[in-house]
Amino acid sequence: MSSAAIAFWISSLFIAYTYVGYPLLVAALSRLCRRHPCALLDDAALPRATVVMAAYNEGARLAQKIRNLRALDYPQDKLDILVVSDGSTDGCADAVRDMPGVRVLAYPQRQGKAHALNLALAEVSTEFVVFCDVRQDLQPQAARRLISDFCDADVGAVSGELVHRPGATQAGASIGLYWRYEKWIRKSESRLHSTVGATGALYAIRTRDYQPLRPDTILDDFEIPMHIARQGKRTLLESQAHVYDTLQTQSAAEQKRKIRTLTGNFQSFTRHPWLFSPLDNPVWFQFISHKVFRLAVPYALVVALLSSAIAPAMPYRAAFALQLGFYLLAAAGQWAPATRRNKLVSFAHVFFDMNAAAVVALTRFLAGHASAKWEKTT
Repeated sequence: MSSAAIAFWISSLFIAYTYVGYPLLVAALSRLCRRHPCALLDDAALPRATVVMAAYNEGARLAQKIRNLRALDYPQDKLDILVVSDGSTDGCADAVRDMPGVRVLAYPQRQGKAHALNLALAEVSTEFVVFCDVRQDLQPQAARRLISDFCDADVGAVSGELVHRPGATQAGASIGLYWRYEKWIRKSESRLHSTVGATGALYAIRTRDYQPLRPDTILDDFEIPMHIARQGKRTLLESQAHVYDTLQTQSAAEQKRKIRTLTGNFQSFTRHPWLFSPLDNPVWFQFISHKVFRLAVPYALVVALLSSAIAPAMPYRAAFALQLGFYLLAAAGQWAPATRRNKLVSFAHVFFDMNAAAVVALTRFLAGHASAKWEKTT
């Protein structure tokens, strides 16, 4: 077998393991675990908790979010709300400052979400803290279900399930397919032992487990749960705690979000080398297979394409033609937007964009362009 053929098979098997093999393996292993779910706590048993939200220029929707939180099926005398205005200039802090049960921390210079969370957690006195974003709406029982899962002392973080409202475009449908696939993996990881990180739109921890973040940290919803997992506690996805968001309708907006997330991954990887040690990282297998290998797939795709182009046998030339055709469909979706109404074109375009995001994220991180200041994508 030629070196080109060997390269083709190694890269192809790597891609297949990352996208198909690992998800099937973790799903199969998770079915061997017989864990008894915690019962939903009644009002008397529920502990006090604080909902913490960092906000930047959210004046248009912050008051509505507070009303959504006040409508939760959770005793209101046990649920505090703490809003941190991260250098907002639209007066959003003043809009909710006088709302009952709402505390507001505000400062004039925008610092980023990690700084806001550090400031907030220094003020939290309740046993639990629930992190959420302003944009999404919570299901009425979401907080009750998150907190109920902590009846298991081994549980250190519980994430809600992000449910996307259907998009109006074929690109939105393809992005929705990606998210359903991603959630399927996370649910399997949760049943097996732990997810790798949490859903930033909604997750809860014990307040005492919080470790202050470096102020320029990009991914609080990765670093906070992973530090808790390092202590030997589980991080779960609670599939009955729904948080609703509007699905991106264009792959460009989803790619922007993805670039920021993956840039944050590179930042966390370099700052916390213990993540790569199976002795220090209790979820090392999930971390490597789910997080690290995904970032290497774009380069494996390039190797598979080039090696199949030069391998001296007809099967490899056929494989090359199929790959080239797929990328031509992605190119059509990029340069002729009307073609994205076709399901295959839309899928190819979104797939290419998501993998390109990993390359762009690495480039930006190495160039020192990582920023903890988030930007809206909708």
